[in-house]
Amino acid sequence: LKKLYCLWSVMVSRDNAETPKLDETCGLEWTNEVATDWKAAAVKRGYWVDPFIYWFQQPKQNILRFPEMLRGYYARVKGIRILVDQFLDKFGPACQIINFGAGFDTMYWNLSKEGRRVDLYLEIDLPDVVRKKINCIRRHSSHLYGFSCHEQLQMLIDRNDVMHALNYHIMAGDLCNTDDLMKKFLSIPIDFSKPTLFLSECVLVYVDVDRTKNLLHMLSNKFAKACFLDYEPSNLNSVFGRKFLENMAQMNVSVSGAPFCESVDSMRQIYVENGWSNFKSWKVSGVYLNSLPRQDRERIETLDLLDDPEMLKQMLDHYLFSVATNCNDQNLISIGFE
Repeated sequence: LKKLYCLWSVMVSRDNAETPKLDETCGLEWTNEVATDWKAAAVKRGYWVDPFIYWFQQPKQNILRFPEMLRGYYARVKGIRILVDQFLDKFGPACQIINFGAGFDTMYWNLSKEGRRVDLYLEIDLPDVVRKKINCIRRHSSHLYGFSCHEQLQMLIDRNDVMHALNYHIMAGDLCNTDDLMKKFLSIPIDFSKPTLFLSECVLVYVDVDRTKNLLHMLSNKFAKACFLDYEPSNLNSVFGRKFLENMAQMNVSVSGAPFCESVDSMRQIYVENGWSNFKSWKVSGVYLNSLPRQDRERIETLDLLDDPEMLKQMLDHYLFSVATNCNDQNLISIGFE
């Protein structure tokens, strides 16, 4: 049970020492660094291919790499990519992707390397995270933009927290301030009439529920044809959910979105009441077993053996993929897992 608590709360320690208490902003930045480090570890072990992740990793020492966590990140990355590919198959390349709380995510470069183009790709995150990512991009641009060698790559950097390169844009922004967010949108060539995919991975759980409502309402009203793909913890009233909240509090990280992520019903209600009339969700445990390519899942299950497979299921039961749309376009509504 103690090990499952550790897995569920994504607590990473050094030599089994407790994680130091951080101020709230640093705590949120820390969750990004931890996620990137785990993804890089999974890539190194062969769970999936991502040639770009290492350019953003800040390696951590003496970390116990639980196989359950590696498989959890595999399910997360692969599940999101399946849904993104569905969106691009239906609407690409004349579409847009906006990634909220993107952290050191590498999807843009992986999509570009594979020739999957979009008209615009925007990432929004905290100022310090954005500055660090821009610095990484500048240092490793020859590796990250190798796919564009036939084009003239021009990077326009403003105030160290805004960058534009080709169809990629990254800027600091506050999801709690919809007026400021709209100004960010208007500063780049966003087309509010084009099909747009919003991505959010473990972000709204940290946003005040009223602010999330304002964000969803604004996006639904401004974008004519949109899909919101979200990955969040759920079932926070369970024993494991309460342990997660306790651990985040110990790190001084406010889980202001806990009521939003409390259950599937709470998420559905907030989406529907704010203009996203079509809402679907799936437990990650079910996606892992039934929706990921079986041959690849069986391959990665040989990489690291589990002491107790039930522990993995219980952990993944506490995470959800959700897809919501703001219109009745059947191509949008059909995005999801079988």
